[in-house]
Amino acid sequence: MSSPQKFLFLGATGYIGASILEKFLKHPRAAEFQISALVRDISKAEKLKAFGVTSIVGDNSDLDLLQALAKDADVVISVAESTNVPATKAALIGAKRHFEETGRPTIYIHTSGAGAIADCTVHGMHQDSPTYDDFDAAQMAMISPAQLHRPVDLELLCADDEGYIKSYIILPTTVYGVPKGPLADCGIQRLQNSLLTWLVPVSLARGQGGMVGEGRNIWQNVELDELADLYIILYNQIAKDDQISHGRAGLYFAENGAHQLSEVSAIIARTLFEHGKGQSPIPTPFTKDEETNMGPMVMLIGSNAKCKASRARALGWQPTKSTSAFMESAREVTIMSLASPTSNA
Repeated sequence: MSSPQKFLFLGATGYIGASILEKFLKHPRAAEFQISALVRDISKAEKLKAFGVTSIVGDNSDLDLLQALAKDADVVISVAESTNVPATKAALIGAKRHFEETGRPTIYIHTSGAGAIADCTVHGMHQDSPTYDDFDAAQMAMISPAQLHRPVDLELLCADDEGYIKSYIILPTTVYGVPKGPLADCGIQRLQNSLLTWLVPVSLARGQGGMVGEGRNIWQNVELDELADLYIILYNQIAKDDQISHGRAGLYFAENGAHQLSEVSAIIARTLFEHGKGQSPIPTPFTKDEETNMGPMVMLIGSNAKCKASRARALGWQPTKSTSAFMESAREVTIMSLASPTSNA
């Protein structure tokens, strides 16, 4: 009997990470998996044991621990801190040692984000930024090293070039949907972590749906459960053919539809108004002071991030939920926030 395949999950209790973990726990070959997760919260670590997950209490600041865990992993699934270069370097040191000892490159599936292509000069005023296609290798190679997520992505790409990992980088767009499943039900999974987390609380606090500038900018969107499906499809393809596109040819956007910021803000504004928490059903631009209080995130909210998930669809990923579902989710999250302002924490 062959030895079990060892998985290391980073970000297993997060909004996206827990949905991915749940699908791997239900995988037809789950009995062949040995799944470990680095978890900050002791109570969540204890709860994960009931699902057959070996939980190690710690966080990405413990670089020695990261090295040791990655050294022992055949597969790393990273869904945490996509801007943390030191943590990534530590995990890669461990992966390199794994390769030196076993001769097998680590399968490294990493979650980046469409912020890597975001045009942050837009400030909600237009839609005229380029559309990126992940099948266009030349275009993808031109992404600036200064872009959000890109420094971590480049560390992984260089490691893939050296041959001791095979990197597969997924770049989700705006992720939406309220998690539903065992990990959410028992309090392991974080309930919300998307653009709505920023827009809804700020709009609720100001008593009026808001937007950056004129809200003309565009982002793509992807539903949480369908995004998690992509990780399973990708893993299954890798298991069948270890030559599947990886490294600089292994960047996979995740999108199914697009939305204009003003349309999302209008949903939030109308919902607040209908519940007596907003002055008008029509969103208004954030003031300079409000934008200052929002910090750097305001540039991302007002940016364009336009892309095509050509590689994911070529793998067989077939998402069905599009922008209408995203808009309904915006309404649902706004109502949840009215009932419990801390429900998305």
